[in-house]
Amino acid sequence: MIRYIAFRLGQILLLGCLLSTVALGQDPSFQKEFYIGAKGGIVLSRVKFKPNVEQNFFNGQTAGLVFRMISEPHVGIQMELNYQRKGWQEKPLEGSVQGYEHSLNYFEIPIMTHANLGGKAMRFTFNLGPSVAFLLSDSQSMVPSTPGIPADPPIAYWGKPIDNSVDFLFTGGIGTEYHFKGRSILALDTRFFYSLTNLYDSKNYGYDPSQSNGIQFTLSYLFQVGHKVSK
Repeated sequence: MIRYIAFRLGQILLLGCLLSTVALGQDPSFQKEFYIGAKGGIVLSRVKFKPNVEQNFFNGQTAGLVFRMISEPHVGIQMELNYQRKGWQEKPLEGSVQGYEHSLNYFEIPIMTHANLGGKAMRFTFNLGPSVAFLLSDSQSMVPSTPGIPADPPIAYWGKPIDNSVDFLFTGGIGTEYHFKGRSILALDTRFFYSLTNLYDSKNYGYDPSQSNGIQFTLSYLFQVGHKVSK
Protein backbone atom coordinates (compact mmCIF):
# COMPACT_ATOMS: atom_id res chain seq x y z
CA MET A 1 0.00 0.00 0.00
CA ILE A 2 2.79 2.49 0.90
CA ARG A 3 4.58 1.75 -2.38
CA TYR A 4 1.36 2.24 -4.37
CA ILE A 5 0.58 5.57 -2.68
CA ALA A 6 4.15 6.80 -3.18
CA PHE A 7 3.97 5.82 -6.87
CA ARG A 8 0.75 7.78 -7.31
CA LEU A 9 2.22 10.79 -5.52
CA GLY A 10 5.18 10.61 -7.86
CA GLN A 11 2.90 10.72 -10.88
CA ILE A 12 1.05 13.74 -9.49
CA LEU A 13 4.27 15.59 -8.72
CA LEU A 14 5.82 14.96 -12.12
CA LEU A 15 2.63 16.14 -13.83
CA GLY A 16 2.56 19.26 -11.65
CA CYS A 17 6.20 20.04 -12.45
CA LEU A 18 5.60 19.57 -16.17
CA LEU A 19 2.52 21.78 -16.24
CA SER A 20 4.18 24.49 -14.15
CA THR A 21 7.31 24.53 -16.29
CA VAL A 22 5.45 24.56 -19.59
CA ALA A 23 2.88 27.16 -18.58
CA LEU A 24 5.04 29.51 -16.55
CA GLY A 25 8.67 28.62 -17.18
CA GLN A 26 9.17 31.35 -19.79
CA ASP A 27 8.12 34.28 -17.57
CA PRO A 28 10.96 36.84 -18.02
CA SER A 29 9.93 38.76 -14.89
CA PHE A 30 10.42 35.79 -12.53
CA GLN A 31 12.89 36.22 -9.66
CA LYS A 32 14.56 33.39 -7.80
CA GLU A 33 13.65 32.78 -4.18
CA PHE A 34 15.85 31.26 -1.45
CA TYR A 35 14.56 29.96 1.90
CA ILE A 36 16.05 28.39 5.02
CA GLY A 37 14.21 27.07 8.05
CA ALA A 38 13.58 24.32 10.55
CA LYS A 39 11.13 21.43 10.75
CA GLY A 40 9.91 18.85 13.22
CA GLY A 41 7.26 16.16 13.44
CA ILE A 42 6.32 12.53 13.93
CA VAL A 43 7.21 9.40 11.98
CA LEU A 44 5.09 6.24 11.73
CA SER A 45 7.13 3.39 10.31
CA ARG A 46 7.22 -0.34 9.71
CA VAL A 47 9.46 -2.80 7.88
CA LYS A 48 8.33 -4.95 4.99
CA PHE A 49 9.54 -8.48 5.66
CA LYS A 50 9.15 -11.57 3.52
CA PRO A 51 8.19 -13.97 5.06
CA ASN A 52 5.73 -11.56 6.66
CA VAL A 53 6.19 -10.35 10.23
CA GLU A 54 3.10 -9.05 12.05
CA GLN A 55 3.72 -5.48 13.25
CA ASN A 56 2.29 -2.35 14.77
CA PHE A 57 3.46 1.06 13.60
CA PHE A 58 6.59 2.31 15.35
CA ASN A 59 6.18 5.85 16.70
CA GLY A 60 9.25 7.96 15.95
CA GLN A 61 10.30 11.57 15.48
CA THR A 62 12.10 13.77 13.00
CA ALA A 63 13.67 17.24 13.13
CA GLY A 64 16.04 19.16 10.92
CA LEU A 65 16.99 22.05 8.65
CA VAL A 66 15.33 22.90 5.34
CA PHE A 67 16.95 24.66 2.36
CA ARG A 68 14.82 25.61 -0.63
CA MET A 69 15.55 27.38 -3.91
CA ILE A 70 12.73 28.29 -6.31
CA SER A 71 14.56 28.59 -9.62
CA GLU A 72 11.57 28.56 -12.00
CA PRO A 73 7.98 29.72 -11.55
CA HIS A 74 6.42 27.25 -9.09
CA VAL A 75 9.34 24.79 -9.41
CA GLY A 76 12.59 24.40 -7.49
CA ILE A 77 14.70 22.12 -5.34
CA GLN A 78 14.52 21.38 -1.62
CA MET A 79 17.33 19.84 0.43
CA GLU A 80 17.09 18.85 4.09
CA LEU A 81 19.45 17.78 6.87
CA ASN A 82 17.38 15.70 9.28
CA TYR A 83 17.56 13.58 12.36
CA GLN A 84 15.06 10.75 12.01
CA ARG A 85 14.05 8.06 14.48
CA LYS A 86 12.19 5.15 12.92
CA GLY A 87 12.03 1.38 13.28
CA TRP A 88 9.49 -1.36 13.74
CA GLN A 89 7.47 -3.00 16.51
CA GLU A 90 6.51 -6.65 16.21
CA LYS A 91 3.34 -8.06 17.69
CA PRO A 92 3.74 -10.75 20.39
CA LEU A 93 4.38 -14.25 19.12
CA GLU A 94 1.80 -16.91 19.87
CA GLY A 95 1.98 -17.87 23.54
CA SER A 96 3.81 -14.67 24.51
CA VAL A 97 2.67 -11.37 25.99
CA GLN A 98 5.69 -9.41 24.77
CA GLY A 99 6.55 -8.05 21.37
CA TYR A 100 9.91 -6.97 19.97
CA GLU A 101 10.90 -3.39 19.10
CA HIS A 102 13.92 -2.14 17.16
CA SER A 103 14.63 1.61 17.08
CA LEU A 104 16.92 3.14 14.42
CA ASN A 105 18.35 6.68 14.59
CA TYR A 106 19.49 8.19 11.27
CA PHE A 107 21.05 11.32 9.83
CA GLU A 108 19.02 11.78 6.66
CA ILE A 109 19.65 13.92 3.55
CA PRO A 110 16.71 14.18 1.11
CA ILE A 111 17.20 16.10 -2.15
CA MET A 112 13.82 16.64 -3.76
CA THR A 113 12.13 18.41 -6.61
CA HIS A 114 9.76 20.98 -5.13
CA ALA A 115 6.62 22.25 -6.88
CA ASN A 116 3.89 24.55 -5.65
CA LEU A 117 0.49 25.65 -6.91
CA GLY A 118 -1.58 28.54 -5.65
CA GLY A 119 -1.48 32.26 -4.96
CA LYS A 120 0.91 34.54 -3.12
CA ALA A 121 -0.35 33.57 0.33
CA MET A 122 -1.76 30.03 0.33
CA ARG A 123 -0.07 27.32 -1.73
CA PHE A 124 -0.23 23.57 -2.17
CA THR A 125 3.15 21.83 -2.40
CA PHE A 126 4.60 18.65 -3.86
CA ASN A 127 8.01 17.18 -3.01
CA LEU A 128 9.60 14.14 -4.63
CA GLY A 129 13.11 12.72 -4.75
CA PRO A 130 15.79 10.41 -3.39
CA SER A 131 17.15 10.38 0.13
CA VAL A 132 20.21 8.86 1.77
CA ALA A 133 20.33 8.10 5.49
CA PHE A 134 23.28 7.16 7.71
CA LEU A 135 22.70 5.10 10.84
CA LEU A 136 23.76 6.90 14.01
CA SER A 137 22.66 4.38 16.62
CA ASP A 138 20.04 1.75 17.34
CA SER A 139 18.46 -0.01 20.27
CA GLN A 140 16.33 -3.08 20.86
CA SER A 141 13.82 -3.94 23.55
CA MET A 142 10.84 -6.08 24.42
CA VAL A 143 7.38 -4.47 24.65
CA PRO A 144 6.01 -4.11 27.33
CA SER A 145 9.47 -2.97 28.36
CA THR A 146 11.85 -5.37 30.10
CA PRO A 147 15.64 -5.10 30.11
CA GLY A 148 17.49 -6.89 27.31
CA ILE A 149 16.58 -9.49 24.72
CA PRO A 150 16.10 -13.17 25.63
CA ALA A 151 19.37 -15.11 25.65
CA ASP A 152 17.88 -17.65 23.24
CA PRO A 153 15.55 -15.48 21.09
CA PRO A 154 12.88 -17.22 18.97
CA ILE A 155 13.72 -14.99 15.98
CA ALA A 156 17.27 -15.10 14.61
CA TYR A 157 17.82 -11.35 14.20
CA TRP A 158 16.60 -10.43 17.69
CA GLY A 159 19.56 -8.97 19.59
CA LYS A 160 21.63 -8.58 16.39
CA PRO A 161 22.57 -5.30 14.65
CA ILE A 162 21.18 -4.55 11.22
CA ASP A 163 23.51 -5.37 8.32
CA ASN A 164 23.28 -2.09 6.39
CA SER A 165 24.16 1.21 8.06
CA VAL A 166 23.43 3.28 4.93
CA ASP A 167 19.86 3.50 3.68
CA PHE A 168 18.75 4.71 0.24
CA LEU A 169 15.12 5.77 0.00
CA PHE A 170 12.45 7.10 -2.29
CA THR A 171 10.43 9.88 -0.69
CA GLY A 172 7.49 12.01 -1.80
CA GLY A 173 4.62 13.94 -0.35
CA ILE A 174 2.10 16.72 -0.48
CA GLY A 175 1.46 19.68 1.79
CA THR A 176 0.15 23.16 2.22
CA GLU A 177 1.87 26.37 3.29
CA TYR A 178 1.03 29.95 4.13
CA HIS A 179 3.30 32.80 3.03
CA PHE A 180 3.38 35.74 5.41
CA LYS A 181 4.04 39.28 4.15
CA GLY A 182 7.30 39.32 6.06
CA ARG A 183 8.67 36.69 3.64
CA SER A 184 8.33 33.77 6.04
CA ILE A 185 6.44 30.50 5.51
CA LEU A 186 4.53 28.15 7.79
CA ALA A 187 4.27 24.75 6.10
CA LEU A 188 2.49 21.49 6.91
CA ASP A 189 3.78 18.43 5.04
CA THR A 190 2.72 14.79 4.74
CA ARG A 191 5.41 12.57 3.28
CA PHE A 192 5.72 8.90 2.42
CA PHE A 193 9.04 7.08 2.28
CA TYR A 194 10.09 3.66 1.05
CA SER A 195 13.56 2.19 1.51
CA LEU A 196 15.36 0.62 -1.44
CA THR A 197 17.89 -1.04 0.88
CA ASN A 198 17.40 -4.20 2.93
CA LEU A 199 18.11 -3.90 6.64
CA TYR A 200 19.27 -7.50 6.83
CA ASP A 201 21.31 -9.65 4.49
CA SER A 202 18.96 -12.39 3.29
CA LYS A 203 21.85 -14.89 3.45
CA ASN A 204 22.11 -14.37 7.20
CA TYR A 205 18.47 -14.44 8.23
CA GLY A 206 16.36 -15.54 5.25
CA TYR A 207 14.24 -12.38 4.98
CA ASP A 208 14.10 -10.78 1.54
CA PRO A 209 13.05 -8.00 1.44
CA SER A 210 13.49 -6.26 4.80
CA GLN A 211 12.79 -2.65 3.79
CA SER A 212 11.57 0.19 5.99
CA ASN A 213 8.60 2.30 4.93
CA GLY A 214 6.19 4.72 6.49
CA ILE A 215 4.73 8.18 6.67
CA GLN A 216 5.75 11.37 8.44
CA PHE A 217 3.85 14.53 9.39
CA THR A 218 5.93 17.67 9.86
CA LEU A 219 5.54 21.38 10.54
CA SER A 220 8.15 23.76 9.11
CA TYR A 221 8.92 27.45 9.45
CA LEU A 222 11.02 29.03 6.69
CA PHE A 223 12.53 32.47 6.14
CA GLN A 224 13.36 34.00 2.79
CA VAL A 225 17.06 34.94 2.77
CA GLY A 226 18.96 37.54 0.76
CA HIS A 227 17.49 39.70 -1.93
CA LYS A 228 15.55 38.36 -4.86
CA VAL A 229 17.94 37.89 -7.75
CA SER A 230 16.67 38.57 -11.26
CA LYS A 231 17.17 35.80 -13.74
